[in-house]
Amino acid sequence: MSGAINMENISRPLIPPFSKENALQPMTLTNLPHRFRDLDQLSDQRGETQEYLRTELRTTKLDKLYTYLWLAGLPRPARPLHRQRLLLRTICLTEAPDEHLLWHDSRIFIKPVPECLFDFDFWQQHLCSDDALHKSACGLLLSYSWLVCHKSDLHIACETGLLPANVSWKAWNRFIIDVYSYIDARKSRQVDRRYRYGELRLSRLNSLYRFGAAGFSLHNIVYGFMSESTRYTTFFERNFGWILAVFVYVSIILSAMQVALATEKFNNNIRFQHFSYGIALFSIAFVLLIVAMILAVWLALFCYHLLSTISFCKKVALQRREESCIG
Repeated sequence: MSGAINMENISRPLIPPFSKENALQPMTLTNLPHRFRDLDQLSDQRGETQEYLRTELRTTKLDKLYTYLWLAGLPRPARPLHRQRLLLRTICLTEAPDEHLLWHDSRIFIKPVPECLFDFDFWQQHLCSDDALHKSACGLLLSYSWLVCHKSDLHIACETGLLPANVSWKAWNRFIIDVYSYIDARKSRQVDRRYRYGELRLSRLNSLYRFGAAGFSLHNIVYGFMSESTRYTTFFERNFGWILAVFVYVSIILSAMQVALATEKFNNNIRFQHFSYGIALFSIAFVLLIVAMILAVWLALFCYHLLSTISFCKKVALQRREESCIG
C-alpha cells in the first residue's frame, strides 16, 4: 500500500548502545583532555565539548574517499588483536579517528577508546543529541567488538593502552554484548559508513589522495592521506626506491651486451652493434632524465614547504594582531 508506513524510516530517539548497569565506568568532563587540537589550533574542551567529540570521533578524511574505499580494504570485520600479533604487526596508538585500523607494512594504527564512551550518562548528555556523533561512536565501539573477542585480545588491549587497565573480561563481555545487540552489524544502520570496512591499506589511501580522489590540491599531492615523515630522504626512499632496481637491471643488460660484443659471433654483426648503440644511448638518456626528475621534485618540494611556512607564519601573525586589538 502506498499509504503504508515504513517503520524502519520512522526516526527513533537515540539512546546509548548499552544499559546503565553494564556501563564500564562513570565519566566526568574533568577526565577529558584539557586541550584538543582542531586543525592548527589548540582548543579548550570545557566550552567546546561537542567540537572536541567531533575531532575524536568523526572520520572526515575517509568520508571524502568513501566511494573508493573498496580499493583500500574489504567490507569485513577487522582481525582480532591476537591475530594482528600473529601477523607480526606492531600496534601503534593513534588519537586520529581517520587513522583507526589503517595498516602499513608491519604496523597497524589503532585508536584507543575514549573513556567517555563507556559512560551511560555521557552518552545521553552529549552523543544522543547528535546523530552523526552517535553513529561514529557506535562505529568505534563496533570495531572493538572485532578487535577484542578473546581474553588474550583484552590482555593485549589493556597492555597497549587501547582499553583501561582495570577492565575485566566479565565486565567487557557484558558491555560488548549490549553494544552488539543494539547495533545491526549486517545492515550497519546505527554506525557511520566508514565502519562498513575494517582494516584499510595506508599506501592505497595515500595514492587515492595524491591522484585527486578527495579533491585536487598541492597539499594532498605532497602529503597524501597520512604523512609519516617530512624528511626529504624518507620521501625519496619511499617514492623512488624502485629506480634503484631499474638501474640494476639496466646495468646487467649493458654488461651482457658488452660481453656479447667481445665475442666473434657478434663482433662483426652490424645489426647487433646498432642495437647495442641504441640501448646505450637510451640508458644514458634514461639516467639523465631520472636525475633531472629527482632534482625537479626536490626543488618543487623545497619551494612548496618554503612558501607554506611563509604563508602559515603570516596567518599566525595576523591572528595574533587581531587578538591583541580585540583584547
